[in-house]
Amino acid sequence: MPLLLIACGDSDGNRNTNNEPLDPIIGTWVLVNEKIVGGDWGNSCRGCFMENDAGSPDTFVFTSSEVTKTVWECENDGSLCTELTVYGPGNWENIGSNIYEIEGEPLQVTFIGNNQMQTPFEDGDIVQTWERQ
Repeated sequence: MPLLLIACGDSDGNRNTNNEPLDPIIGTWVLVNEKIVGGDWGNSCRGCFMENDAGSPDTFVFTSSEVTKTVWECENDGSLCTELTVYGPGNWENIGSNIYEIEGEPLQVTFIGNNQMQTPFEDGDIVQTWERQ
């Protein structure tokens, strides 16, 4: 008796990636803190993230292939320093060891559990903390 094998799958040859884990950076991240760890930034603008800031908190939105970053800058007193600036969408890639490449520029990420990450900013003088939404 002949053996009949039947396979089910995509007719267009696309691979099913539902069982592959998603990169931990995928999602929407909101700036919740900035800490100056070097340099002289006393009179400089900062990211808007405090409760009474005039601008909205910065965001990173990572999809499976693109990233968009929105940035508001505030004075130390919370007044607006720079209007909304949008970067992207641009391509990103996980190149390993918690280093991501965004439009050719490396970004070191330190994940804190599943819902926070930290990234250096301004050549490492500032550490930004982001929370997953």
